[in-house]
Amino acid sequence: MLLGVIAGAVYAGTITVEHRSTAVVYFAVDRAKTASDYTAGSSFAQSVMPSFAQIVKSPVVLDPVIEELDLQTTARSLAGRIQVDVPSNTTVMNVTVTDKTSLGAATTANEVIRQLGEAVRTLSPRGEEATNPAMRISTVSPAVAPENQPTASRLTFELLGAVAGLLVGVAIVGIWESLTRPVRSASDVEAASSTPVLATIAFDSGQVVASAGADQVVASTDVRGPEGAVGTLVLHTNISALCAKNGHVKSVAVVPVTAGDEARAVAVDLAKVMARARNRILFVDTDLRSASVAGMLGAESVPGLAEILQGSVEFGQTLQLTNRLDFVAAGNAEGNAAELLVSSRLKPFIRVESAPYNMLLAVGGAAIPVADGATLAAATDITVLVARRGRTKRRDLADATDRLSASGGTLVGVVLVQRRSGIARFLLRIKNRIQDGRR
Repeated sequence: MLLGVIAGAVYAGTITVEHRSTAVVYFAVDRAKTASDYTAGSSFAQSVMPSFAQIVKSPVVLDPVIEELDLQTTARSLAGRIQVDVPSNTTVMNVTVTDKTSLGAATTANEVIRQLGEAVRTLSPRGEEATNPAMRISTVSPAVAPENQPTASRLTFELLGAVAGLLVGVAIVGIWESLTRPVRSASDVEAASSTPVLATIAFDSGQVVASAGADQVVASTDVRGPEGAVGTLVLHTNISALCAKNGHVKSVAVVPVTAGDEARAVAVDLAKVMARARNRILFVDTDLRSASVAGMLGAESVPGLAEILQGSVEFGQTLQLTNRLDFVAAGNAEGNAAELLVSSRLKPFIRVESAPYNMLLAVGGAAIPVADGATLAAATDITVLVARRGRTKRRDLADATDRLSASGGTLVGVVLVQRRSGIARFLLRIKNRIQDGRR
């Protein structure tokens, strides 16, 4: 904004104040004696007015003006400051001159019409016996410089320029902030995605340690538990309520807005909560680019989904039992992650293999800038986006939402995650010790 103020003031300081002054002249035929002569002469004068208008800006008129007034300019430059106007069906000519001062404008305009009169006398046709030219020019209204013409000072222009620069700076900052501002609250998420926040979860060294606020819950619940599980329990409760509301839901996708490990951590913890609820869960890692969920669960990384989509193995050969979960790892995509995900085998795989289970939970790749998340959303019944508080930009969240909708996926909500700093963890430990001491 400061740069806008400075730029506006500097630009305004370069503005030159201009003054205008107009002289009016009348053209007539000098040799008319009868009424018919005057009529014919008037028609003749009107016909030659465009020619005389061009002569006003010619060196024939302007060179003598420059010499007489000792102007430091050229005929071409002076012509650019002169405006000539001839009203229709008249022999009247308005000559307007622009100058830095009102006196200079008036003086120049009057000298222009004087030299124009000399040019008319020289160029006007003459009869064989006539000593005077056929056309004459008379001054109707000389140019006048107003004595007290109000003018804006340079300081006024600089102040106005500074104000304009400030307003432009504020507008630019507002637009920039709207494009780059990260999501920090449920209202930010809802404004960018038009969907609710299903839960807020904080991460500490890769583990879930915090909970969701009651105002961010879309389904009422009285779930309570260890601090590290409350947020995920709320998420599980809300997803269960949404599944019941949307009818026969057999598959849920967890997709990050941009690449990061938060979505994988959310999905792993959610799968464990679902399994503890005595649901039969099939957990599938479809993030073929990172293929890191197997390591988080202590499972084998291959074979997995990539090999299924390639057609080299059957589903039963990839199924692993870990943490009371039926799990399918991402496998080895061999650099063909995008091609495998968009193949015609992903959606039938999810539909067929989810049938024997209460729920198929799939964690996917980013929604932007790649299409991995959108591809998974199109293959599952409902999708949950994962955004990072203070890091995910509102513009990116909006773009991810649009991309999922365009793919045909059903976005039901957003999980807002954050990572605790060392200071925050230290303060939390002090708070817990104080609470334990009071007990």
